[in-house]
Amino acid sequence: MSYLRKVQYHAVIYDPDGSGGPGSPKLELDADMLNLVWQQGLNFPGQCAFSLTRWNRKIASLNYMRDHIKVFRDTPQGTKTVFAGKIIKPSFSGRDLVVTCWDYMSFLQRSRTGFRVMYPNKKIGTEIVSPEWVLAKGVTDSPFAFVTTGTIEDPLAIDGITAITTNSEFGVVDFDRLFLFYAMAELSMANTSNTVAFEITRETPHTFNFWKNRSTARTNYSFSDAVLIDYDYSGNQDQIQNDIATIIVDPTTGQQVEYSLVDTGSSTTYRRLQSAVTIKTLFGITSGTTATDQQKAALARMLNVSAAPPNLVVAFPRQGEFDPFVNCDLGDTFRTTIKNAARSGDEIDQYMKWSGVAAAWSPEAGELMQVFLR
Repeated sequence: MSYLRKVQYHAVIYDPDGSGGPGSPKLELDADMLNLVWQQGLNFPGQCAFSLTRWNRKIASLNYMRDHIKVFRDTPQGTKTVFAGKIIKPSFSGRDLVVTCWDYMSFLQRSRTGFRVMYPNKKIGTEIVSPEWVLAKGVTDSPFAFVTTGTIEDPLAIDGITAITTNSEFGVVDFDRLFLFYAMAELSMANTSNTVAFEITRETPHTFNFWKNRSTARTNYSFSDAVLIDYDYSGNQDQIQNDIATIIVDPTTGQQVEYSLVDTGSSTTYRRLQSAVTIKTLFGITSGTTATDQQKAALARMLNVSAAPPNLVVAFPRQGEFDPFVNCDLGDTFRTTIKNAARSGDEIDQYMKWSGVAAAWSPEAGELMQVFLR
């Protein structure tokens, strides 16, 4: 039992303070939770759920969509906050109660951008995300009034020097801000190897950041047979595309024509695997003086990525082998080694990006964790 109890969890409920943030501690649920699950993803909202017996006296004190919750993971290495947010809703049965929770970033789903707000030729971070975040905080009774504004950076273009800018037609029409920020981050990563990440931190003071590149090769953890209970490896063969076409305007005739690029090395190996894309809003392409030149450069970048798409590994580390958010964060890369099924070398032996984590815990069984790598 001492090994099963190597990892412990603590959950604390807080009253809301005057700014809508976590105020005074109200309840501690350590001895009450029948089980607990939580998950966090890179540029995705996080969720948590826990269950209580149906007749627990503390249930009457829970105030949904108002009370805050923090979940602490306790190991011999120390205590770390793995989830911070609000309790959202109850799900009752005859025997127990399941409480669903959202992290603070989830509330960007309840924050609306402006109607027909234009952002022509703007930098992603300081000229789009920053003003949208100011509006999110500034609205009356904002759920983010207690969140501090931290670092907001401009993602870099494909040259790795200049900042990405939108084209002259970019704008928003009543999107929720979570979708907008996610799109800005993902499109910024489409043309570089940088990890563009945004967050509302789990630790106090809760802070909004938008990073142009948050990725470090970590050596304190690695994932291999020695530390894994199991793994799920999904190959990339079905994602390969080596012939991609788009529609451009011919600079001589002014007519729309097809423009295609082929990765000849890949097509020789796998045969011709075709795809078509439409490139309208351009991100990160600064080469070329016309939109047509930039579309050609964007297609070249897409072909480079599509000819060798990333693998996906879901690792199940043994209990106590991996401590999420201890000297590491989402977006970091870890050495990942997966043996070939024929035992003739390794299927994968490389640094892979940490894109998500999910964990389940109960007092009797301990912890089971999934680490998502790509």
